[in-house]
Amino acid sequence: MATRWLGWVMLVLIAGSAAAQIVAVPPAVNRAVAPSKKEPVAAALVAPVRTAAHTIALPPPTAEEQAQLQAPAAPSGLTGASSVRAKRHALAVGFARSVPEGDRPLNLDGLTWQALADGGKAAQIVFNSPGAAAIRLGVNLAAAPRGVELRFAGTGATPQVFGPFAASTIAATKVYWSPVLDGESATLEIYLPPGVSPASVDLRIPKLSHLVSTGAALLKVEPIQDIGHSGSCEVDVACVATPAALNQARSVAKLLFTEGGKSFICTGTLLNDSVASNTAYFYTASHCIDSQEAASSLVTYWFFDAVTCGARSVPPYVTVGGGAVLLGRSMDSDWALVRLNSAPPANAIFSAWRAETLANATAIAVAHHPEGDLKKFSQGMMQNYFSFADGTSFAQVGYTIGSTEPGSSGSGLLTVGSGGGFYELRGGLFAGDAACNNMSGTDVYSRLDVALPLLAQYLTPGASNPTKETLVVEYYYAGLNDYFITADSAEIQGLDSGVHPGWVRTGLTFLAYSDPSVAPAGVSPVCRFYLLPQFGDSHFYSANPAECAATAVTFAGAWVEESPALFYIPLPDKTTFACPANTRPVYRFVNQNNQIHHRYTAEVDARNCMYYGSNPTSDKDVDCSPFTTTTWTEEGNGVAPNLPIMCSPTS
Repeated sequence: MATRWLGWVMLVLIAGSAAAQIVAVPPAVNRAVAPSKKEPVAAALVAPVRTAAHTIALPPPTAEEQAQLQAPAAPSGLTGASSVRAKRHALAVGFARSVPEGDRPLNLDGLTWQALADGGKAAQIVFNSPGAAAIRLGVNLAAAPRGVELRFAGTGATPQVFGPFAASTIAATKVYWSPVLDGESATLEIYLPPGVSPASVDLRIPKLSHLVSTGAALLKVEPIQDIGHSGSCEVDVACVATPAALNQARSVAKLLFTEGGKSFICTGTLLNDSVASNTAYFYTASHCIDSQEAASSLVTYWFFDAVTCGARSVPPYVTVGGGAVLLGRSMDSDWALVRLNSAPPANAIFSAWRAETLANATAIAVAHHPEGDLKKFSQGMMQNYFSFADGTSFAQVGYTIGSTEPGSSGSGLLTVGSGGGFYELRGGLFAGDAACNNMSGTDVYSRLDVALPLLAQYLTPGASNPTKETLVVEYYYAGLNDYFITADSAEIQGLDSGVHPGWVRTGLTFLAYSDPSVAPAGVSPVCRFYLLPQFGDSHFYSANPAECAATAVTFAGAWVEESPALFYIPLPDKTTFACPANTRPVYRFVNQNNQIHHRYTAEVDARNCMYYGSNPTSDKDVDCSPFTTTTWTEEGNGVAPNLPIMCSPTS
């Protein structure tokens, strides 16, 4: 089978070298031999005496805290494929708990420091959260000298020590979520090298995530207690046992991630690219991984499959930590692509995919982790394309064998590849009302053919690009509550690598052009101005040459033009304000509080959240909470809220 796949890869490489459009890629084997554990694992904590640890004891969880585990209620009045949103929300398995005084730097001078043989010293803090099956600590390390290290340990039946983690690794993210620490107590150990004072370390633990294990819907995340929790109609992959299904299962992992202290489970698929680079691209749903915080906390569980058909024993699964980088996502179309920071395990397979439309009555399959259970394999049929009120299109399917459940979110919609020897991913699970007790229900899946233009630089690096389309990437800086977009490769590399600390990808992107000589006729240059720090420190973009010229004159001395043509993009019609065919609107908003910070988005759901403060397309049930901290005013021409200021190509 591997030899056959390599032949398919060579065909794709030939197509790429001929600058052909690439819409399908075969599977590939993992060439790397990866160890089974990707979080650093230490033999023990370095401090010789653990009894001297400082203890922060939280009270038993309140009913309000535990209520965070409940799925949001479905909007009323919904019908058809929109009537149940259970899979629209990731499966909650842990709730946020605030740590007393966690927003202030911990008093490290007041800890009991133990001298070490190397001249350094170490101290420990124990966090107790009664009843927790496991804990993740949310760490903020604002300042720490070089050489400072952190280690983490749980108190479960087989406790492990994770680390050492360098201070620079912790400080690189706004909130660093520790590995999953079994038990209701978690130990944080701080190591200081010789000559480093505790006062020089600014360490905060604002929140912890309390992971649960009691009750039918409250499942422990270290996955052995999830076994058997899915519905009775679900079918183990081992019961299907075809070579194609068994190989596809090796592409699929159970996801655990933490955001804002809440912990969740979804499903995702490892994707191949057109040059078989073995880059760990991972496809799931945007409603699962919707921020860099969630991506950074990602833990993947591989080969969590029944050993034999119907077996409920613990399989030899593999855990890979280390998080991921959020490359792109779409609120509208509910897809997300991340790149794992750690290599997938040996024997993992990079899934094939195909970015083309699906004919009605096409046979489909899904490999997934319903309720976090052992991997299941559901089968059914493509019914049609389902459109929501915001105009987005999803593949609607029904099942004849098995179904999906919370925890299945993000799992790949699969069709049989050429020759029947493998499956190809066509999208990811968004939502629906299919369940073991509703076998006539349907689900809707994102469309890879819609997502591919925004993912081409990752999945098809050898593809033809005659019009020189370029990706415009959005970043956010919490310190300024400001957004920034760029298509400049050097800026993107610098922002992604931390040259400009504090800026992180939101995952939202849109397309433009880098060269007007090969772009479609009529594209306009997009100017960029920078507001000097003494006046507010921000950026402004316009595709209207008259507006660019007026900004340079009216605000001379405050707004400095950085580029007259950062990229090129089509404009709306001057009379109807409609965007041309094969483009979508880009909207501009200004922060009402300061009138200088702008945000640019091509996502209709984001636009609605910013304009209304909620999303009026209730059939989509969009989470607008990340948008409600700022009040926005839309700028542009037309009938609000449809006020496009640019038009982004969609293909």
